[in-house]
Amino acid sequence: MAIRSFTLPESTQEKVLELLSEISLPRDYQSYDWGNDSWKTGFRDIVRLECTMIDAAKRNCITKEHLLQIARWGGHPSQDKITCRDRIELPLYVDGTYADWVESNPMKGIKVLAPQMIYFGKVYQSKLLRFAMPWEYGAIDKRLCRVFGRGDPASQHTELLSLKVEYNGSRWDLKYQQAEWPAEYGTWIQILRMIVNELNQPGTPCPHPELMYARGLRKKGVWECADVEMALFSFASKVIGASR
Repeated sequence: MAIRSFTLPESTQEKVLELLSEISLPRDYQSYDWGNDSWKTGFRDIVRLECTMIDAAKRNCITKEHLLQIARWGGHPSQDKITCRDRIELPLYVDGTYADWVESNPMKGIKVLAPQMIYFGKVYQSKLLRFAMPWEYGAIDKRLCRVFGRGDPASQHTELLSLKVEYNGSRWDLKYQQAEWPAEYGTWIQILRMIVNELNQPGTPCPHPELMYARGLRKKGVWECADVEMALFSFASKVIGASR
C-alpha cells in the first residue's frame, strides 16, 4: 500500500498520536451517519458521488450539476444561488495519474476552485475535492473545526488547526474570512495523510462496506484520507452532542 507523505510540526504530530491513542477510528467510521449514508446502507450516496465525481475529474469536465449534487448531499442552505463557470477547471488527474501538486501542495486545489464559483464556499470546495479524489483528500467543515479548531471552547477536544468557527446567534459557521485559509486546509490534509499512515500499519483495517469494494473505490482494509475524515467527523459529532 502507498505511504502518504506529510509535513507537520512535531507538536502537531504528537497531538495526532495522542488523539489516536484515545479513540477508535474503525468504530467511529462504522458509526458515521449523514442523510442516507450509514455503514448499514453501504454509504450508498457517498459511493454514488465518488463514482460520479472521480469520473468527471478524470475527464476534467466538472459542471454546475456536479456542484448541485454535492450541495444537495451536504444540505447547502443556498443551492439556488450557486453559480460557476460552464466547465470548472480542476486538473487533479494528468494522463491517468495524480497531478504532481496533489502530493506536494494539497491546498492548491482550493486555490484553483475558489475563483470559479460563487455560493459554493470553502466547506463545499473541500467536499468537491474529497469526492473527486477520496484517496488523497477529505472535507473540512464547521463540525470538525469546532472540535479540532478554534472558537468553540465547549466542544474543542484537540486543537490541531487554527481555523476558527463563530456563532452567529442561531448556528455555528466557519469564520467567513480568515488568513489561515486555505493554508490550514493543506494542514488538514497533511493530518489525514499522517493518520492514514498510522492506521495502515498491520492490525487496524478500515471496515469499508462491501459496496465500496464492488465499485472499485477502495482496497480491502486500506484506509484512505476520506475514510479518516469520515471517522473524525463521526467522533466530532459525538463530542458536540455531549457538549450541549
